[in-house]
Amino acid sequence: MQISGFLIFIASIGISRWLNETAYKKLDSEQKLRLMDGFSGARAYAMIPLLVLIAAYVLLMSNKSLNRQWVTGGYFVCLFVYLAIRFVLTQIKLTKLDLPKDYQLKFNIGQAISFAGIAWMIYTCM
Repeated sequence: MQISGFLIFIASIGISRWLNETAYKKLDSEQKLRLMDGFSGARAYAMIPLLVLIAAYVLLMSNKSLNRQWVTGGYFVCLFVYLAIRFVLTQIKLTKLDLPKDYQLKFNIGQAISFAGIAWMIYTCM
């Protein structure tokens, strides 16, 4: 079952990226520039909390006295919270950038597909 989780996760990422790319191609040059400028700072720092979370997980998993199921469960809860916060911040930014509703809808559908893939992968790993 873990293999199905991984395969669905990979497929969901691919579908999400495809949706985002098709929506991006429909933006005019000015909208594309606003989008890239609006998220340039976020891209630079978005991976730092994720890397810290992964490092903490690896460190805690190496501690033999801790229950591995609890550590893994806590990791996935923290990962979900991180993704939810990123989703909310992205929605706020997209609204401020005043991008077309069609772009925002396809972006949101892509995000939902990605989250569903992550959720299935987490379910199959637990």
